[in-house]
Amino acid sequence: MALKNLNFASIRKDSENIIWSDYNSYLETYPEFIQYFRNIDRIERHHLIISSHFIYGWMPTILNIDLKSINEVLRLLNEVKSGKLLTVEELMILKKCINNSLVGLSKLLHFINPRSYAIWDSRIFRYLTEKKSSYGIDNPNTYLEYLNGIKSMSEHQDYRILHNFIESKFEYKIEPMRAIEIVMFETDRKRNQ
Repeated sequence: MALKNLNFASIRKDSENIIWSDYNSYLETYPEFIQYFRNIDRIERHHLIISSHFIYGWMPTILNIDLKSINEVLRLLNEVKSGKLLTVEELMILKKCINNSLVGLSKLLHFINPRSYAIWDSRIFRYLTEKKSSYGIDNPNTYLEYLNGIKSMSEHQDYRILHNFIESKFEYKIEPMRAIEIVMFETDRKRNQ
């Protein structure tokens, strides 16, 4: 799938046109979710259930957790917390557990390890593909392409300037994954109000 706008020039240009609101509950609650996982040494069943529900508080969908493969799911989530980058097959295992949704899973992965995983949703997908429909949003290969693209952008020689500009809009530190993703999200929100 072609992710047309997955490049530094687009992100830099769009970052200059974002209108940052004074209060946004998503931005206010974000650091609390990050802190939740920082305070956990090892993710257990209890943490998965609690965190899945608070993540779905950000979504217009009711959560359905499939705990049939709980041991494998917890093993993978703890590996993510330790820095592991998941394969397509591993993403599929976790996706099945979390509402069979890559969107919901991406949020969980991001809060567990914001350095390695970015949030993926319909606004990001629309920004990158310029498609009106979300057909293909649940493809793990596309999500991994997105993560690789963000990683590449964060290595751009001028990235630090962009990051500092975006981070100045927050009252807390953000990782490159979040800085780039929020530009895409806010740009799409502005375009599609």
